[in-house]
This record gives sequence, C-alpha cells and structure tokens, in this order.
Amino acid sequence: MATAPAEVVNLVKEWLAAGHHRDIEFITAHSWTEDENAVHTVASGPDGGLTLERLQGHLGEYEPREVVASNPQGFVHGDFAWVFDTPTIDLLDEGLIDARFTAVLRRIDGTWKVVHAHLSEGVAHEA
Repeated sequence: MATAPAEVVNLVKEWLAAGHHRDIEFITAHSWTEDENAVHTVASGPDGGLTLERLQGHLGEYEPREVVASNPQGFVHGDFAWVFDTPTIDLLDEGLIDARFTAVLRRIDGTWKVVHAHLSEGVAHEA
C-alpha cells in the first residue's frame, strides 16, 4: 500500500469543494458508479444514503457553501484509492463546522473517479 499520489489527493480536495460550491458538472465528470441504484454518497441527516443521481439533485437544492480548510491524505493500492480529510466548512448563516470526509476512488480507463464518499459533521469526543 502506497501513499496516494498528488493527482488523487487534489481530485478529492476539488471534488469536496465542488460539492459545496454546487458544481454538479464537476461532480458528474469526476464520479462513477457501476450500478445506478448503488449508494454513492452518505451524508449526515435522515435518508443520507444517496445514489449519484440523487446526490446531483440534492446539490441543486441548497445554497453554495465554502470549504475553508482542507488537507486530505490517503492511500492507493492498484486501481483503488481511499482518502480522508477533516475539512472546515462555512455553512454561512450557521457558521463554521468541522467535518469528516472520506472518499473511495477507482481508476477507470486510466482516470481516477470518486465511487463513494461520506461527509458528516465532526463531533468532539466526550470524556
């Protein structure tokens, strides 16, 4: 297992930012699913398991947000990579939140695509 190359880490950083900017074209171009009914993204909240199509619709329902800090890191093995991040996101009226983000990528015809992602609000551990 090797550290994820810069192209993978940068793609994940851009994919996360594109989702918050509501850039559906970028998300579509850099995502892939073999089964249109499969859960592509898991987000916080009820009914958070979204297919790629539902994710695209979901993004169009909300105002853009801003990722103000992001430092993804990850690993690669063959044609698969997994990346994690603890970004800070500006929810505008609600202020800044610390989040947890993971993405799984697959190299398809030589190009890395996000095949699964999970975003949730980070919660401090209680002692």
